[in-house]
Amino acid sequence: MNIFNNRLFSSLNTVVDLFLLNVLWVLAMFPLITFFPATAALFGVVRKRILHKETDGIFKSFFQLFKENFKKSFFISLLWTVVGLFLYFDYRIIDPSSSAVQLILYIILILAILLFSSISMYLFPIMVHFELGWRHVIRNAFLFSLMNPILTILLLLILGACIAIIQVYPAAIFIIGSPSAYIIYHLCQKWFDQVVEMS
Repeated sequence: MNIFNNRLFSSLNTVVDLFLLNVLWVLAMFPLITFFPATAALFGVVRKRILHKETDGIFKSFFQLFKENFKKSFFISLLWTVVGLFLYFDYRIIDPSSSAVQLILYIILILAILLFSSISMYLFPIMVHFELGWRHVIRNAFLFSLMNPILTILLLLILGACIAIIQVYPAAIFIIGSPSAYIIYHLCQKWFDQVVEMS
């Protein structure tokens, strides 16, 4: 009975911690320009929880990681915003039905968007898992996205499902972020460990 109670208490504690972490993430990214540092801190806390290294509590760990990753993640956010806006406006401008050239450009653009999205999925897990500069974070995210296409597709499906849920139920953003980050990092961490063992 004690074992059951301990497991139940541990499970409830994890659920509460993930909810509080999710609320912190939403509040920290509210200005939008802090989306990348806040998400890096979210993944950092999740990493500590998965590796059983979370000893300072959710709040202290989150803001410590927010501060530690701010500069690196902010540089990436500037670059990612520029590239993302470029792809978005090209998507709005190109009309694939107007000509063969436009159709070819449209296909190339869709492939570029898929690659951009695939790289994006690995940015934060890599940022918090490895001690790398922002250029190497992007480079390794690109390589990891190509090395394991099955995992990349799975991560994209998870992200797509989260976006779809938030579009239908906007309030879900307060509960869906941290569990999704937990699943995404857990899958990536297993892949990272395999790559390190093979190297």
